[in-house]
Amino acid sequence: MMMTSGQAVKYKSSIQCAAQILKNEGAMSFMKGAGANILRGVAGAGVLAGFDKFKELYADFRLPKKPTP
Repeated sequence: MMMTSGQAVKYKSSIQCAAQILKNEGAMSFMKGAGANILRGVAGAGVLAGFDKFKELYADFRLPKKPTP
């Protein structure tokens, strides 16, 4: 059972909760915060790509390729 911190229970079920949110705030209210989550994912991908590129450049700097005869 979920704690209600001393307040009355607002919803009978999660379905009723979703229906009330849809009725009072509209369908787009379910997407609140999605932009920040997408931005976080893009930033994480950028960090990984940057690290891979840095690792490649550092390896080339530390271990230069031998010249071909």
